[in-house]
Amino acid sequence: MNLKTQIATSCLVLALSSAAAFSEDTVELKDENAKYTMQLGGNIAWDADVDLTGPQSTLVARSPEGHEPLTVVSGMTYLKKNPMVMLGDEVKKKTTEGFLEGLCENYKCADISARSYEDIGGRMAWVVTTKLDLPAYIDMGIPEAVLIAASTPDGYMQLFSLHTADGKADELKPILIEAFKSVTPFE
Repeated sequence: MNLKTQIATSCLVLALSSAAAFSEDTVELKDENAKYTMQLGGNIAWDADVDLTGPQSTLVARSPEGHEPLTVVSGMTYLKKNPMVMLGDEVKKKTTEGFLEGLCENYKCADISARSYEDIGGRMAWVVTTKLDLPAYIDMGIPEAVLIAASTPDGYMQLFSLHTADGKADELKPILIEAFKSVTPFE
């Protein structure tokens, strides 16, 4: 066990409501607006918060100051149901793909042709690793992203993303995959 890990594990665990949490294994993140929890791991001390902007709820977790590489994970849910995803598997697949493509236009994604439609923990989702050409992400040094686009069983569209430094997304992708697998709805 290295010194950094020893120091991190000896720190006091703070509640997520105070926007910081330490964990050796996972941290539970809760989106009260979209009504789901998610376990975020990676042995990183995540700073987390939830933001509600109009019909969109976004859960954002950021690695702490000085952590290399800087990593930001988000879970965005549109709180307006999309009835198209309720019309069968093929329509759901195409609708979710269109959702990903639309978001990629906004995020100014590079090539997303290598995207794949995968079963992740019992949920079908589009998955792609790409670069984003947005000044805010470039300025923060996190232009590379792993994106997971999916829909909930009751018709909400969701995008889970991991943003990090060039060349690090594939290495950190398992953190996002495991977090996506852990999404659990609540009432």
